Amino acid sequence: MRRRLVLALGLAALTALGSPAAAGAHLRSGRIAVDYRADVSQLPAGVEARVYRSDLALRLTVAPGHQVVVLGYAGEPAIRLDVAGVAANEASPTAAGAGLLKRTPRRKGGAPRWRLISSSHTIVWHDARLRGLPSGVTHGRWIVPLLVDGRRARLGGELQRVPTPSPWPLLALGAVVAAAVAILLAFRRQLVRTATVLLGCAAAAASIATAVGFALASTASEGAWVEGANELVFVLVGLAFVARGSRDTRALAGGALGLLGLAVGLSKLPALLHGIVLSALPAVAARASVGLAICAGAAGAALGLVVFFDVLEHYEEPADLQARL
Repeated sequence: MRRRLVLALGLAALTALGSPAAAGAHLRSGRIAVDYRADVSQLPAGVEARVYRSDLALRLTVAPGHQVVVLGYAGEPAIRLDVAGVAANEASPTAAGAGLLKRTPRRKGGAPRWRLISSSHTIVWHDARLRGLPSGVTHGRWIVPLLVDGRRARLGGELQRVPTPSPWPLLALGAVVAAAVAILLAFRRQLVRTATVLLGCAAAAASIATAVGFALASTASEGAWVEGANELVFVLVGLAFVARGSRDTRALAGGALGLLGLAVGLSKLPALLHGIVLSALPAVAARASVGLAICAGAAGAALGLVVFFDVLEHYEEPADLQARL
């Protein structure tokens, strides 16, 4: 009976801990890593602007008493900000392309036909003039022409492509962990359960650091908060099994924590593939936590499977024991 309880708890932990990352993937709505860094260095009087680093969206605010008209890709008036609020030109292909006129059929050509879309003095939109650089180009400038109180002006800044980090540190860590697991299975089988627990705890720590870092980022969405909370709860459940379970239960829980760490790390894989990491942690620390979650998680999950099949192999039903007696 005790063995059966151990197996049930181990299987429950393995199944539950391995599942949240897949479900959480549907909750995420924000990016966790990008390739470009942009700033605003040319700013006319009466205008405030910023570029959001997660998607290069442009935010424009007009000061009281001023009127700003954003000129479109063809030089046509596209967006107007003044005391009345924000208006879009129904005859502007730029305004239509930016999704500002979804509910109004666009009118072609002619004088501007302004449609009030907001009473705010701020607008955020995606402008194609701030959407990346040609292949092979690492630096450039972006410029959006304006009319400020009827006078021509420019809003602009620098755009930089940040190189992708080298994959060698992660590959080296993975190779070391894989070699250690192979040696353990070949020559130190008696230490497999202990190693599974240690690797599971390492993956759990990396999972917590990863989840907290991305959930507390300024670009994090509500979905990222929910995902991080889910991951934290399942890590705590796994650690409870590690702290209070029997020897087999602790090893199975360690394998389950490894599986969770692997899932969490893989869900944050873009952090290793893009130049800028959108985490509250420094980029090096964020990448290190993701890499550790993947490597320690994969090793812990693999050893957890070895423990699981070992427990099954040595498990005997009470009826089998009675028959032998």
